[in-house]
Amino acid sequence: MKKVSLLMCLSLFSLMSFSQTSVVEFLKGGKADANKLVQAYLEPYAFALGDGLNNGWYSSAKTHSLFGFDLTLGVSGIQIPDGSKTFDLSSLHLTNMYVKSGGNIAPTVAGAKTPGPVIGVKDNNGNEIVNFNSPQGTGLDLVPVPMVQVGFGLLPHTDLLVRYVPDIKYNNNGDEMKIGLWGIGAKHNFMEWIPGLKALPFDASLFASYSEINGQSALSFTAADYSSTPGITIEPIKTDGQMLKIKTKTSKIGLVVSKKIAILTVFGGIGQSTSKSNVDLLGTYPVVAKTSAGGLEITQKGALVDPVAVSFNTSNMSMEAGVRIHLAILGISASISKSEYTSYNLGVSLGLR
Repeated sequence: MKKVSLLMCLSLFSLMSFSQTSVVEFLKGGKADANKLVQAYLEPYAFALGDGLNNGWYSSAKTHSLFGFDLTLGVSGIQIPDGSKTFDLSSLHLTNMYVKSGGNIAPTVAGAKTPGPVIGVKDNNGNEIVNFNSPQGTGLDLVPVPMVQVGFGLLPHTDLLVRYVPDIKYNNNGDEMKIGLWGIGAKHNFMEWIPGLKALPFDASLFASYSEINGQSALSFTAADYSSTPGITIEPIKTDGQMLKIKTKTSKIGLVVSKKIAILTVFGGIGQSTSKSNVDLLGTYPVVAKTSAGGLEITQKGALVDPVAVSFNTSNMSMEAGVRIHLAILGISASISKSEYTSYNLGVSLGLR
């Protein structure tokens, strides 16, 4: 389980580590512009994470017998569509920033690994303070979300499903990153209780789930990181409590139908999937401000405190179709699902029905 959780940590590395290289650029225009840029830049991965957590809960509508169980290791690959690999800077209506050159189209975190347009930052008098390239993407448009899950037949015709990964710490260039998750779900075969339905040649169950993932990464951005910029006066500044926090909550409810033919089970599901991701940048951060004399300076007075707080919400009809092969106590499943994005899911399970 620890290896799976470490894989999950690494799969979210790009989402977390953007803070080390890009967040200072986002902050240069102040809180309002920074929040707009972070929202547009991170949206594809936030939506993909929500889809990934809602995937892989089932590979059959049939429930375990009493005290039956299975252990499933799975991974979802969430495909980021081309339309979500870039965003239009002009649509953000930035206040203190403007596109200086390179056009208005910038890569999102899932976009190409090429620098975006040059963005200028102006003061209250309309004079340019600094300029920078909009951050490049990761080049990763198929986002992996691995998962480990245990299912139990604890009630008649009802499975209890549990996901749990304890907090795993990871060293990100000297800054500690920590990620953990938990989730709970239930699947109930209602056909067993309704006269006439039990005789039908397929299984059908109601399904519901809820899950959460929490991640945080310590940061260490100080005024000294501006030392390569000429003409800047730096005042000693406290940069306390710098941290990026990401929290995602997801839920799914719906109907699962399956048909077993020898060692093969064909299954499908339809329902409603929701997710909410919060991204918060906490602590004190130095930024460049223009002095009355026309020079540039970094002072405690101009620092930004807790500058970013954005949320990403989705609510979509979810559809899934797949197959599962049974080989004694081993099960291998593959499926494709559609919610906000399209996902490809693989799972391997061991258990006794």
